[in-house]
Amino acid sequence: MSYYQNPDPQAMNVDESTEYEAANKGVMEDPDDFENWEKLIRVCEGLEGGGGLNRNSSPNAIAMTRSAFDRFLAKFPLLFGYWKKYADLEFSIAGTEASEMVYERGVASITNSVDLWTAYCNFKVDTSHDIDVTRE
Repeated sequence: MSYYQNPDPQAMNVDESTEYEAANKGVMEDPDDFENWEKLIRVCEGLEGGGGLNRNSSPNAIAMTRSAFDRFLAKFPLLFGYWKKYADLEFSIAGTEASEMVYERGVASITNSVDLWTAYCNFKVDTSHDIDVTRE
């Protein structure tokens, strides 16, 4: 489930739109095929010239990427590396609060992932200026 606006592939440049639509079609046709999902995530990560999405990226590219991650993690919630990747992406797009929301969704989905908890704790230490908040 995406918490953000619905993406419009037609608003992208032609090459990115075609590549996204092809990857998304593969996911829609076979939602259990992990390779199709990985391809969709890679396509989304390469939007906007492949330099990575950030605060200045187009709202549509951001929406497409968020939608892909939200759908992917709803289907495969135990993949801690993708939660971390999504949290890092949200940090570069929207900042600390958005990233923290992704981490919280991730640790709620896989409560026993030491790797994800470690990444979340490191994130809190790096971004919190109040040691008591970090300890919580």
